Amino acid sequence: MTIKAFIFDFDGLILDTETPEFEAWQQVFGQYGLSLPLSEWQKALGTSRLEFDPPTYLEELLGRPINKKKVEHAHKVIALSKITRLPALPGVETLIKTAHENGIRLGVASSSSADWVWCHLSRLGLARYFDTICGGNEVPAVKPNPALFQMALRELDARPEEAIVFEDSPNGITGAHNAGIFCVAVPNAISGQLCIDHADLILSSLADISLRDLLAINTDIVERVY
Repeated sequence: MTIKAFIFDFDGLILDTETPEFEAWQQVFGQYGLSLPLSEWQKALGTSRLEFDPPTYLEELLGRPINKKKVEHAHKVIALSKITRLPALPGVETLIKTAHENGIRLGVASSSSADWVWCHLSRLGLARYFDTICGGNEVPAVKPNPALFQMALRELDARPEEAIVFEDSPNGITGAHNAGIFCVAVPNAISGQLCIDHADLILSSLADISLRDLLAINTDIVERVY
């Protein structure tokens, strides 16, 4: 089957926003004399804040109400100061540009908002290569629900077997499989500590594989049930 489309996750896959986000929350919790375990933070990776909300968890640890708006602001200031200086992860820019030059349609399926993704892709000089950005604010449910990937397939005019998804988190991998799409996992420092064995292919970096090898992948996968 000919591959027509690549669908990328964003946070942790194109840009490692997850490490500075976690580091920022650690700093905020530290201001209260507490720590945020990675095992708790990881619950939110690749999905929504409904799975884990740091300010609510901080309240639970303190045993009293806090000004959540103030806490969110403190976190955002710290995190954005780090994120806005980050380059794309290794191999990302080369793969995106090479795929575009070879007629592969490109999309992002992210549980974050589309505006967040567009903003950072524009800063990285990569926005112009993408045919669509599907954000969590545009679907009724985010990963591991397949809605984001199904939306991306529609906008890229591709069938599941004609696409490859690139993800870093267990929730994202499951969401891709729930949509019937072959999934390549590229974990980062944080998501690499989670179980991603259910991915169809695991790479340490997108620099580790060529476009030719990706296009040679057989994406005719059997139906999975999770």
